[in-house]
Amino acid sequence: MSQIRGRECLSRIEDYVVETVPDADIIVNANETNEPMGKKMEKKLVNAVLKEALNRYPSMHGEDLCAFLGKKYGLDPYLFCLGNGSSELLEKVCFAFGGKGRKIAYPAPSFSMYETYITLSDSTPVPYRLDEEFKVDADAVIKFCKKEKPDVLIVNNPNNPTGTYNARQMMEKIIRSVDALVVMDEAYIEFSNGGADAEENSTLPLVADTDHLLVLRTLSKAYGLAGLRIGFGAGSRAVMKILHKVLLPYHVNRLTLAIALAFLKSKNYLKKRVAAVVKAREALASDLGTLGFTVLPSGTNFLLVMPKEETLTVLFAKSKSRAKGRENMAKAAGKTLFEGLLARKILVRNYSQHPLLPGALRISTGTLEENARIIEAVKEILEG
Repeated sequence: MSQIRGRECLSRIEDYVVETVPDADIIVNANETNEPMGKKMEKKLVNAVLKEALNRYPSMHGEDLCAFLGKKYGLDPYLFCLGNGSSELLEKVCFAFGGKGRKIAYPAPSFSMYETYITLSDSTPVPYRLDEEFKVDADAVIKFCKKEKPDVLIVNNPNNPTGTYNARQMMEKIIRSVDALVVMDEAYIEFSNGGADAEENSTLPLVADTDHLLVLRTLSKAYGLAGLRIGFGAGSRAVMKILHKVLLPYHVNRLTLAIALAFLKSKNYLKKRVAAVVKAREALASDLGTLGFTVLPSGTNFLLVMPKEETLTVLFAKSKSRAKGRENMAKAAGKTLFEGLLARKILVRNYSQHPLLPGALRISTGTLEENARIIEAVKEILEG
């Protein structure tokens, strides 16, 4: 009997595993937006779906939605492409512009799937470090690119899982200075600047006069449509000509296209939703800070938190670890907090064992009621 073997690169990829419980009460581990969409938007969603003829294939490349995006951002519709989430487009970028003998640079710490997509495409992953504040250092990245000469440079702004972000001027400096395709992953851009004038941080307007730029956006976060799986990219004609070769025809379904268009046309929906998330985020950050956690400044719909010394000591004492050294103690403390929340049916994302983020947990912004329960649970764990 012959042995079944996968591609060699698969042996270098770890399974994507998220610790969970099947009956969680509060789910704040995936950067979804928990604010309800409201009756008005629910009605628009239903109406959009009912109009679709499901016996027909969708448009080849979502031309109607691309036309709307072109009008919205003042660009030629051809400069847009669609994906089942911007994550799919990230994967396709690696296949289209990477390959054996090609380097793709990505930030660290950042979105864990970057390295996976790069490896799947048989490209060489080349990580570059964020600065001490977990921001992108433009000068350092430019210097890095001159040395490593990557074929593709990925920049995550705002960055996941740290939540930190840079103004457009810093990103533009990188774009204008490197000799590589620059992929700006702006999945959380709507939450930057406190949600006000967030588009000022986006590099999407630069697409009009930049041949080597691709900007990725999603409706999973700010629009609260993670279950729909829809994202889009904007890039030059040269970029799109290549990228379309790896995008399958009809790959975004009719219902997704119809619902996405209905939501994008609703001008006030996004503004109100982002404002609610930002308000809840800032209140949660303040409460966690009061409980003895370092909370990184966030331009996203989540917070990265790490225990300060006194809180770390309390949590470490509750752990079963005998580890020594500040880093190992932080890892044990973070694990203890994560497990305590999990036992209370609260799901957060555990980064406590990450070598660059020892002790850290990422908490998506819930509703005001959910956030209050999270704070009460943290108090119970610390005081119990």
